[in-house]
Amino acid sequence: MTEQGVGRVLVIGAGLGGLTLAHALVRAGIDVRVYEADDGSGERFQGYRIGLAEPGLAALRASLPRRLYDLVEITSGSLTGPGLLFDEQLTVLSRDLAGPSAETRAVDRQVLRRILLGDLGDRVAHGKRLRGFAEEPDGSVTARFADGTQATGAVLVGADGGNSVVRQHLVPEVGLVDSDLCGAMGRTPITDRFLRLVPGRGTMVKGPGVTLMLGRMQFDREPSEAAAEFAPGLDLPYRDSYVRWVLLVPPEHPAATESGDARELVLELIDGWHPDLRDLVRSADMSAVGRSKIYDRPMPSWPVGRVTLLGDAAHLTLASGGNGANTAMQDAVRLSARLAEVDRGERDLTSALGEYQADLLDRGNAAVEHGKEALKRFVRPRSQATP
Repeated sequence: MTEQGVGRVLVIGAGLGGLTLAHALVRAGIDVRVYEADDGSGERFQGYRIGLAEPGLAALRASLPRRLYDLVEITSGSLTGPGLLFDEQLTVLSRDLAGPSAETRAVDRQVLRRILLGDLGDRVAHGKRLRGFAEEPDGSVTARFADGTQATGAVLVGADGGNSVVRQHLVPEVGLVDSDLCGAMGRTPITDRFLRLVPGRGTMVKGPGVTLMLGRMQFDREPSEAAAEFAPGLDLPYRDSYVRWVLLVPPEHPAATESGDARELVLELIDGWHPDLRDLVRSADMSAVGRSKIYDRPMPSWPVGRVTLLGDAAHLTLASGGNGANTAMQDAVRLSARLAEVDRGERDLTSALGEYQADLLDRGNAAVEHGKEALKRFVRPRSQATP
């Protein structure tokens, strides 16, 4: 048995995984503070609709206050119905495209993040960009921020995404793996015409050399109205239902490494495609169109100490696997469970974090491999690309 009390936990990063961890720790009665680099004034461009499978939903049920979990469910959407495969002229090639299970729900990433910020109050500090950290002789960890402030706790968790500053300091030899792809994405408000393109769990459009993926985000209840009724005091943005579209720019295309207008790039690449597809892209909400390079990264083990990692900071997965958020949320509840054991005096911190790390690497690296395999459905290997 050990002395009870794990002490304060410092979480670097207020993304989905870090915020789920914060809620789980609060539920376990453990002191936690979250430090986020963004200033909190707006939404981050990190994609739109994601699918939450049962592991992710179970993690939220185990972590969130009931009213917040209910709000997640109420603002989610169905992912039932056929998965369609079209050619570029909307000729149906298959009505049985593999996709998420019936238990998976569609959620808007930005709405979900706002829900996860609910009830945490001053436990979350914005505008705190991490510069470095140090494990002190007295067994504490000190985080140093760019604004000159610092914070001290018993454990520091890097939940700061694919470009994690914590990981760069903890395991500097591990870098991102470039997939040679660039994703151009956007969202377009739903109309009956566009909804017919995505009647079920998802649609893939295979054209000459490129693939366009479509997914509907049809809220069961509009988020701001749902929050007003079920979680008074929680401010959620008004959000229309939409179709999310993503096009993977092939590596041989010059635009794969260039910056520029994502919508015009997609329209260029789908020139001559069916008018419904071109109009879907043309009608996008221009405040929600963007592009980014696509990376992944498996993770080796590192010396177990008072600093650990969670989510994309540890195991960055390709979006093609659809498992990044779900895996991060599982990380959160499993880390919280290990820290709760320490807090109750049932085990020592080193063994708890060692067990967590082994589990994290096993599940996380499997998720990275799943994403690589899933990517093969969307793009051809470079050796098969058209010169």
